[in-house]
Amino acid sequence: MKRLFCLFSLLLLPATRLAADDLFDIKPVADGVYAAIAKPAYKVNCNAAIILFDDAVLVVDTHSKPSAARALIEQIKKLTDKPVRYVVNTHFHWDHYQGNQAYPSSWPAGVEIISSEATRANIEQRGIPRVKHEIVTMPQEIEKLKSDLDKASDVRQKEQLRANLLQAEAYLAELKSMQVTLPSVTFDHSLILNRPSKTVEILWLGNAHTNGDVFVYLPREKVLVTGDALHGWTPYMGDSYPFDWIQTLDAAEKLDFDQVIGGHGDVMRGKERFELWKHYFGDLMDEAAQAYARGASLEDAEKGVGKTLIAKYADRFDPGFPKSVIGNIAKAYQVIAFMP
Repeated sequence: MKRLFCLFSLLLLPATRLAADDLFDIKPVADGVYAAIAKPAYKVNCNAAIILFDDAVLVVDTHSKPSAARALIEQIKKLTDKPVRYVVNTHFHWDHYQGNQAYPSSWPAGVEIISSEATRANIEQRGIPRVKHEIVTMPQEIEKLKSDLDKASDVRQKEQLRANLLQAEAYLAELKSMQVTLPSVTFDHSLILNRPSKTVEILWLGNAHTNGDVFVYLPREKVLVTGDALHGWTPYMGDSYPFDWIQTLDAAEKLDFDQVIGGHGDVMRGKERFELWKHYFGDLMDEAAQAYARGASLEDAEKGVGKTLIAKYADRFDPGFPKSVIGNIAKAYQVIAFMP
């Protein structure tokens, strides 16, 4: 898939290369529940949730590469000596599952990787070809970074480009050796782990960011983990089902929770973000439908709808919204134009 949010990450990336042990901020959310908030990186990592049971640990999502997962594993070991026994992939996008192999290799006694049936199929049918495609295309990206570095004159810009180049080269090397590790346990609608200290409900509530998104819900702690079905940045819609997504967010919002760990951005409180995304999707689809009905070309729709949405939503999303919204308009226009 497109490397979502790379531009946003570039805007925030520190001038020096991120150390392997400095990829995540670990934040306590509830008793035995932590959010691992991914720090900005050239090849973005997703957040993770760390859930401590009496005798084991559950981790939600595994980032863009095994080295990032191993970095988080080291941080988990500082929290507890309990082994990770469960890993959940919320969906099939590269930055949420490509670190899977780090967990069985770190705990050979057994780690179950859990996902919806659709997500496992998506990794096999779409994720693996995308990895192979990236191995072929990454050298071009690296050459572009080298060219930009040679042309740069500003000292800070050169430092940032040099750091990005190092990360890109390391990422390509890791992709070439990465073993795609598929989920070992799948379900269609729900899977519930009932342990003495915690109940964890893993729920498929409908199509959203992909057709396999799952929510991880802790009813006692009132914590909801949403993957990329809801997060702190602008939604990426390339593999999405926009109309279904609104209904799925409605279903998730009915759960009783106080805190939300999204796939990107900081921990969220309450349900305000759900309302924001639902209104945004509704306006996006309405505006795209009106543009299509008027006979507007995609290019004209991107300009006109983009102007309307930027005026209404730019200050409510991340700084990359004015550019990210263009891709969302293209997706909305495509859905309207080819809707069965």
